[in-house]
Amino acid sequence: MKSNKNNPRRDFIKKSVFAAAGMSIIPGFVLGNEGNITSITEQLSRALAGQDGIKKIAFITHTYRNSAHADVIGTKLFLGIPTDEGMVAPQVKIVSVYIEQVGAYDTGIKIAAMNDAPVYPTVEEALTLGGDKLAVDAVIYVGEHGEYPYNRLGMKLYPRMNYLERIFRVFDASNRSVPVFTDKALSYSWLDSKWIYDRAKELNVPLMAGSSLPYCWRDKPLEHPIGVKIKEAVAIGYASLDAYGFHVTEILQCMVERRAGGETGVISVEGLKGDDVWAAIDSGKISQKLVDAACDTIKGKAIGNMRDIAKMPYAVIAKYKDGTKGAIVTLDQYVNEGWAYAAKTGKNIVATEFVLDHSMSYSHFSYLTLNIQKFIVSGPTAPIERNLLTSGIIDMGIRSLTEGKVKETPFLNIKYSAAGYEPIRPTAPRPTGQSIGPWPPKGYEFIIPDNFKKKK
Repeated sequence: MKSNKNNPRRDFIKKSVFAAAGMSIIPGFVLGNEGNITSITEQLSRALAGQDGIKKIAFITHTYRNSAHADVIGTKLFLGIPTDEGMVAPQVKIVSVYIEQVGAYDTGIKIAAMNDAPVYPTVEEALTLGGDKLAVDAVIYVGEHGEYPYNRLGMKLYPRMNYLERIFRVFDASNRSVPVFTDKALSYSWLDSKWIYDRAKELNVPLMAGSSLPYCWRDKPLEHPIGVKIKEAVAIGYASLDAYGFHVTEILQCMVERRAGGETGVISVEGLKGDDVWAAIDSGKISQKLVDAACDTIKGKAIGNMRDIAKMPYAVIAKYKDGTKGAIVTLDQYVNEGWAYAAKTGKNIVATEFVLDHSMSYSHFSYLTLNIQKFIVSGPTAPIERNLLTSGIIDMGIRSLTEGKVKETPFLNIKYSAAGYEPIRPTAPRPTGQSIGPWPPKGYEFIIPDNFKKKK
């Protein structure tokens, strides 16, 4: 038997225990066999979850299949959360599930059954555990994926406001509110997003939302200090504005919200595509230097001329009330599914690549999941006003593009400060360790998509 002296794993656990009171680092790292959680990690995580023990979660989603957002968030909360340092035992427990659309590729029903989480026929029953009143400590709503129509603007009509209204109605009838995390944008519609925000305020619902991008790896590890002076900033991504534009907007906003004076709101939004994007860059409406600086951080970008390779670029220009200029630009083919950010801070240009994990673990969602956990256990790691603003920016950007004119947005006068929030993010520049496997744990191989199996 090996001696316990100088055991780096035990030393790490001790350090985690002492630091966990403030949740300033992620507690409970222990890598077991085949990526499974060990009993000591389970006990440690329970001790760190607070006096009330593990929080009971209702998990509400549209569809639960392999690689969908419900899978890459929910399955980690069932089985353990893979991170660079090892597996983290969840500090919350999914005790009920609702899945709207169950199809041939569904994995959620089986995973829930394997983990003793009943699948209820309605949202309301999942929140009340089949009773009359709210019976859970928090709700995670993953309103992404599923079969829904598109509106006249080309936006997928996810029924997020409808679902959140049903959740809030249970709270209202129970005379009690609990934390709610809602995945990605509050809604495709600014009006719906504002309703969600206002209704949560009325009912005193702790609310957090957003993309995984603010919590992923950064290569180089750039984080603006609170109070930084930013003249102009650009975020880079790919795909259409409806598909991934929200993610790029979240990159932009999670960085610029840290500027001097805090967030002041956005006074106008302009959406562009094709040659109009290049014209905006040529005219200086979008900084070519910042676009180049951001793209140059992306290790997998294509070699060659940006304008020859990116056949259909999209952009959204946001003018902030304090004079700061912001823009998101999507460059299909050229950035090769890459993400990046650059800004003018005083006389300097700073830039970083936002890095995702493309292994079966999808571990950028691990860090989002850790932030969801921290929110439920001890409070939000990001202001909900960020997501209210990003939801509004991308909606107005798509409307501007469709209408062919700048949208004046006095209603986006959303003011807030990012000071005091402590998100959990990886410290390495790129995924490593347990973040990149093995995944899934033994017994759950059925969740591996066929395209991953063929690669092996």
